[in-house]
Amino acid sequence: MDTLGTVPGRDRRDGRATRWAGQREKRRAEIVAAALTAIAEHGPGVSTEQIAEHAGIARPMLYRHFADADDVYNTVALHIGELLIAELAPTLIRPIGSAREMLTRIIGTYVVWFSQNPSLYQYVISRSMDAQHGGRHLVADVREQISGLLRDLLTGYIVLLQGDPRIADPLSFGLAGLVEAATARWTAVARTPLDRDELIAHLAGWVWGALDAALRDVGVELDPDIPLPQLSERTD
Repeated sequence: MDTLGTVPGRDRRDGRATRWAGQREKRRAEIVAAALTAIAEHGPGVSTEQIAEHAGIARPMLYRHFADADDVYNTVALHIGELLIAELAPTLIRPIGSAREMLTRIIGTYVVWFSQNPSLYQYVISRSMDAQHGGRHLVADVREQISGLLRDLLTGYIVLLQGDPRIADPLSFGLAGLVEAATARWTAVARTPLDRDELIAHLAGWVWGALDAALRDVGVELDPDIPLPQLSERTD
């Protein structure tokens, strides 16, 4: 033991453990990235064999970094959810413009991501059917986080406009569900009569119609085309 009371041998062991943990997390992240490529190529029913092939390793090597196949699948599904939420968060946390512009921007971001990544979203859905993470369905966690961000946005403006903020929670989940269901159906139908921009425009109109009716119920009348004041910066 040196004069500072440290144990040199232990310090070296601790350093090696820290480096190994960092390398392990890096390798896990690389495998998850490879899994996204595998899903894009093979669809939401991708196998661990196909994931390992895209990661450039033998399948048994996966389990040096993951507990089992479910750990692989669930980690990938959670990462996909994080990607979608990260894409949407800026439009929900720092909104600008009129109500119609905000809705169009939020919905457009969602529809574009969904249309560009249908296999990734279907993968999350399939994992929710097959397994649970922490006792909760994976897709429910994603929906709740998105709806929660929308609820915070609606609450801020309803309070600002002197309405009853208690409607924000059920309203946000209902509106988010409408957008998700309509977008999922639009993506699933091979020959849809609407193109992407038309879908976004229609959804923005439908959501505004429901939102306008809900606001009027609590005494708030809002012109959808007048710019709204910015809410205080949130850090959550």
